Amino acid sequence: MARGLSTVLKKKQPRGQRGLEDGALLEAALGEMERSGVENFSLRAAARAIGCDAAALIYHFGSREGLERAVADRLHATIAKPDRSLPWRERLLGMARQYRGVAQTYPRTFPLLMRYWTTGPQDLVLCDETFAALSDAGLPESLLPEVECGFYAALLGLCAGEAGGLTGRPNTQALKDIQSTHGLRTMPRLLPAIRRLNPDQVFETHMSILLDGIAVLARKSRVRVGSLPKATPRSRRKV
Repeated sequence: MARGLSTVLKKKQPRGQRGLEDGALLEAALGEMERSGVENFSLRAAARAIGCDAAALIYHFGSREGLERAVADRLHATIAKPDRSLPWRERLLGMARQYRGVAQTYPRTFPLLMRYWTTGPQDLVLCDETFAALSDAGLPESLLPEVECGFYAALLGLCAGEAGGLTGRPNTQALKDIQSTHGLRTMPRLLPAIRRLNPDQVFETHMSILLDGIAVLARKSRVRVGSLPKATPRSRRKV
């Protein structure tokens, strides 16, 4: 959870218009967003919580979108770059586990990471690391953008789903609904396993599915390239 408002406002940082501190404003906005949720967040609400006016936030961040992107990039800044000497799979899994940690720490702010194609410099640094890992996996450059986008969409959705309670054990009412819904043929016999759902296992299982899929796609791409007929060199005409 973000630090208390009084703590971040006391921290000394470069001051902008009206003596307000840029870093403190960002931390305070993060705290307010985590309190109210992304869907209820507004510049006016943030300004009231911080003790300034909305115009000051617009001066510092340009707009609500600018503030949201700055908050999201602040979350990206908590994720460490992987060591490129490590295997590609280990690098991607390490970053994925860090994203999961961010979602657990800031569950109500985390959806911002899925709102914008990029949130800023910290996000782009991590994207670059992801592209490098996918390239080291053996994917051709023509496939890197679509695989990277799909990988992030799946990862962020998985993390957000867990933060919202989607990947844990269902509550009593959900179990009763499964038992009482007419026509279900598969779920009733899976009830013992459904009752044992573990978010850790769900996350690790689906990360394995994603990474295994990337490895398979890379192998197929290499096979396709290797199976292409080689161009026959043209012989020079004798003059």
